[in-house]
Amino acid sequence: MAVQERILSILGAFTADRPSLSLSDIAEVTEMPISTAHRLVGNLVAWGALERDERRRYVIGLRLWEIGLLSPRAYRHRSRILPLLEELFVATREHLVLTALLDGEAVMVEQLLGRGGARLAAGLGERLPLHASSPGHIFLAFGPPELWEVIEAEPLHAYTSHTVTNPDQLRAIVREVRRTSVAISEGAIVSSTVSISAPVFTQRGEFYGAVSLVATIGTVDPRALAPLVLKTARLISAALLPVSEEAPFRPLRRAD
Repeated sequence: MAVQERILSILGAFTADRPSLSLSDIAEVTEMPISTAHRLVGNLVAWGALERDERRRYVIGLRLWEIGLLSPRAYRHRSRILPLLEELFVATREHLVLTALLDGEAVMVEQLLGRGGARLAAGLGERLPLHASSPGHIFLAFGPPELWEVIEAEPLHAYTSHTVTNPDQLRAIVREVRRTSVAISEGAIVSSTVSISAPVFTQRGEFYGAVSLVATIGTVDPRALAPLVLKTARLISAALLPVSEEAPFRPLRRAD
């Protein structure tokens, strides 16, 4: 394995489920000799890609986080997207989430935390199951057809008694989502929460992801909030102009 592949495999060892690792953990996950892992981890620490936490375990470093901020789908358009999410937050005071399409999955790239009663199914950078979440239903309705290959690859996991695990039933739900541009999921991942999602597109009509509102079941009327979520998603879609179509920056010139 080339050095660059080993380095990427070390970085890939860190996930939402294991955000901190010891050197022996890294060696085990990457299947590297401990001496090799020690040398490469040392290089990553020196560069700033990894750091040591208070327990002397390794975590992702601030420099790598800074580079991550340059991701177009996650942060380049943040100055346009966030004010629109904040408007919805002021109107509802509920959790808001923005998910983007990455490697055929719904990844959380932004969130605004509302009332403490509702539990989010995932955090920033984590991935949501397509079959069991309202963002996932949006992805299946408007994303690439290949996403259905994930659904059909293996039996669907039941997170709660309300999780849809029948592919035919899921297809019927997704057809309705495509008709209305709104997905509502109640208790499918976390039994006490309801989520409402709507699709976000780029200016050229390419699918980007979904805007979602998450609340505690019984505290809101999902169907009454759906138009607000859909409106916000459409405003964000309008704001996602391709970079190539942006007016170039030119300094103001003083009049002669």
